[in-house]
Amino acid sequence: MYRTSDVPDHPTRQCPGCFRTLVVGSPNFHQDSLCADGFTRKCADCRNEAERIRYSLEAPQRARAKRERRAERRAHFESTGHYEAA
Repeated sequence: MYRTSDVPDHPTRQCPGCFRTLVVGSPNFHQDSLCADGFTRKCADCRNEAERIRYSLEAPQRARAKRERRAERRAHFESTGHYEAA
Protein backbone atom coordinates (compact mmCIF):
# COMPACT_ATOMS: atom_id res chain seq x y z
CA MET A 1 0.00 0.00 0.00
CA TYR A 2 1.14 3.49 -0.80
CA ARG A 3 1.02 6.27 1.69
CA THR A 4 0.38 9.80 0.56
CA SER A 5 3.96 10.67 1.44
CA ASP A 6 5.24 7.89 -0.88
CA VAL A 7 3.37 9.15 -3.94
CA PRO A 8 5.51 11.64 -5.89
CA ASP A 9 4.08 15.06 -6.62
CA HIS A 10 3.12 15.91 -10.17
CA PRO A 11 6.03 17.41 -12.11
CA THR A 12 5.81 21.15 -12.64
CA ARG A 13 7.38 23.47 -15.18
CA GLN A 14 7.75 27.22 -15.49
CA CYS A 15 6.52 28.62 -18.79
CA PRO A 16 9.16 30.86 -20.40
CA GLY A 17 6.40 33.02 -21.91
CA CYS A 18 4.32 33.98 -18.87
CA PHE A 19 6.60 32.69 -16.06
CA ARG A 20 3.76 30.77 -14.40
CA THR A 21 4.63 27.46 -12.75
CA LEU A 22 2.13 24.83 -13.87
CA VAL A 23 1.69 21.09 -13.53
CA VAL A 24 3.00 19.32 -16.62
CA GLY A 25 0.03 17.67 -18.31
CA SER A 26 -2.34 17.99 -21.22
CA PRO A 27 -4.62 20.73 -19.82
CA ASN A 28 -1.65 23.07 -19.18
CA PHE A 29 0.82 22.09 -21.93
CA HIS A 30 0.29 20.80 -25.48
CA GLN A 31 1.61 17.36 -26.31
CA ASP A 32 4.76 17.23 -28.43
CA SER A 33 6.40 13.92 -29.25
CA LEU A 34 9.68 15.66 -30.13
CA CYS A 35 10.21 16.89 -26.56
CA ALA A 36 11.81 14.59 -24.00
CA ASP A 37 8.84 14.48 -21.62
CA GLY A 38 6.22 14.66 -24.37
CA PHE A 39 4.98 18.21 -23.70
CA THR A 40 5.90 21.62 -25.12
CA ARG A 41 8.00 24.15 -23.21
CA LYS A 42 5.45 26.98 -23.37
CA CYS A 43 2.08 26.62 -21.70
CA ALA A 44 -1.07 26.11 -23.75
CA ASP A 45 -2.31 29.66 -23.12
CA CYS A 46 0.92 31.23 -24.44
CA ARG A 47 1.00 28.95 -27.48
CA ASN A 48 -2.66 29.63 -28.27
CA GLU A 49 -2.12 33.39 -28.09
CA ALA A 50 0.96 33.17 -30.34
CA GLU A 51 -1.02 31.13 -32.89
CA ARG A 52 -3.89 33.66 -32.84
CA ILE A 53 -1.45 36.46 -33.59
CA ARG A 54 0.30 34.48 -36.33
CA TYR A 55 -3.02 33.50 -37.90
CA SER A 56 -4.25 37.11 -37.98
CA LEU A 57 -0.98 38.34 -39.50
CA GLU A 58 -1.06 35.71 -42.25
CA ALA A 59 -4.72 36.31 -43.21
CA PRO A 60 -3.96 38.46 -46.31
CA GLN A 61 -1.51 35.88 -47.70
CA ARG A 62 -3.98 33.04 -47.11
CA ALA A 63 -6.77 34.98 -48.84
CA ARG A 64 -4.54 35.73 -51.85
CA ALA A 65 -3.48 32.07 -52.12
CA LYS A 66 -7.12 30.96 -51.93
CA ARG A 67 -8.12 33.32 -54.76
CA GLU A 68 -5.22 32.04 -56.89
CA ARG A 69 -6.18 28.39 -56.29
CA ARG A 70 -9.81 29.12 -57.22
CA ALA A 71 -8.73 30.87 -60.44
CA GLU A 72 -6.42 27.95 -61.35
CA ARG A 73 -9.18 25.38 -60.74
CA ARG A 74 -11.71 27.39 -62.71
CA ALA A 75 -9.29 27.76 -65.65
CA HIS A 76 -8.54 24.04 -65.55
CA PHE A 77 -12.18 22.97 -65.56
CA GLU A 78 -13.10 25.51 -68.22
CA SER A 79 -10.30 24.20 -70.46
CA THR A 80 -11.48 20.59 -70.03
CA GLY A 81 -15.12 21.45 -70.66
CA HIS A 82 -16.26 20.22 -67.24
CA TYR A 83 -17.26 23.64 -66.04
CA GLU A 84 -20.35 25.47 -67.15
CA ALA A 85 -20.50 29.04 -65.92
CA ALA A 86 -23.93 30.17 -64.85
